[in-house]
Amino acid sequence: MSKSINEIEDNAVYRYLGYAAIPLRLVLGWMFFSAAWRRVVLASGKLQPNSPLWVGHKFNTFLPHASNFMGVGNLIHLLILHPQALAVFLNVFTVIEFLVGLSLIFGLFSRLGGLGSVALAFGILFGSGWLGATCLDEWQVGSVEMTIGLLILFAGSTWSLDDVVRNIWPKAADSFIYRLIGNGPLWGKGFKAWNAVFAIFAILVTMGTNQMFQGGVWGKLHNFGKKLAVSVSAAKIANKSLKFTVYRTGGSGAAFAYIIKAQINDSAGKPVYVWSQNAIEKLPQSAIHNRYVNRAFINKYSMVMQLGAKADISLPIAKKALKSLKPGNYKIVLSDVSGAIFSENFSYKG
Repeated sequence: MSKSINEIEDNAVYRYLGYAAIPLRLVLGWMFFSAAWRRVVLASGKLQPNSPLWVGHKFNTFLPHASNFMGVGNLIHLLILHPQALAVFLNVFTVIEFLVGLSLIFGLFSRLGGLGSVALAFGILFGSGWLGATCLDEWQVGSVEMTIGLLILFAGSTWSLDDVVRNIWPKAADSFIYRLIGNGPLWGKGFKAWNAVFAIFAILVTMGTNQMFQGGVWGKLHNFGKKLAVSVSAAKIANKSLKFTVYRTGGSGAAFAYIIKAQINDSAGKPVYVWSQNAIEKLPQSAIHNRYVNRAFINKYSMVMQLGAKADISLPIAKKALKSLKPGNYKIVLSDVSGAIFSENFSYKG
C-alpha cells in the first residue's frame, strides 16, 4: 500500500530534523557519557565515599541555594544528611548518565535519551544553577543541555541504531510506542504547535532560572558563587562556652573559608573576649560537630570551611572572663584570612 503525500512529507521533515540534530546529539551524548566515564574509569575515587575525590562533596556544594522546585532542594538536603543513601544515589545517577549518553551517541531509543537528558539537566539547573564564580557555569550547562535534549526529543535521530531497527523491523518501528521513544514521524499536523510548546518551555525555564539564581532578567544582578559568605546563627553562651552554628553558603566551591579569629563584642562594638589565631589553631576537633558531608575542620593555621559545610561550634570561655561578663546584648564576630567578617547578634542572660 502506497504512502500518502502527507506521510511522505512527515517522513522527509523528520529525516531533515534528524540530520540537523546529529552533531548536537553526539556532543550531548558525549557530555553525559564522559561524566560517568570519569567517575567509573578515569578517576574512580569519585564514587568512593572515603576518597577526597568523592563526588558527594561536589553534590554538597549544591545545597546552600538549591531550588525546591519539584523537590530538588529537599532531595539534596535529605541525601546530604544520609551519606550512605547519597553514595547509592550517586551510583544510580552515574548509571543513568551512562545509559543516556550511550542512547544519544548510538541513537538507540533516541527520544527517550533526549527525555533523560532533559531530566538530568533539570537536576543541574534547579540543584546547582547558582554555582559559577565568573560565568554562571552550572546554569549555562544546564540550560544548554536541556534545550538540546528537547530538540532530540522533538526531532528523533538519523544515522542511528533507531534507523537500523526501522529497516529490520519496519512494522514495530512504525508503532506509536517506538516512535515515541525512538525516532520517526510523531507530531503529525500538530508539528508547528508542538515546536512552539517546546520553544516556549525552553525559554521560560532558561529565563526563569536565570532570574531565580542571578536576577539576570530584572532587578539587581547577583552571584552567590562569587563572594565568600558564611552565615552565623543560634549563638548562645552555655556550659562555659560560646556555642553557635556556621554555614558556608557562598563563594567558589574550589576555595575555602579560613577563620583565623573569633570575638565577642558588646553592644557598643567593643571586644570583650577574643579567640586569637593561636587559640583557633589549638581547638580540638571535638569543638566542631559537622552536619553534612562537607566539613569545617581545624588545620595548622585556622578553622577551614568547605562550600556547603554546616557545623555546630563550641568555643571555650575562660572562667574568670565568664564571671565578668554581664547580662546584655552581644555580637559574635568571625574573621576570615581575606578580611571578610561574619557576625550575628545574641543575648546573654547571665
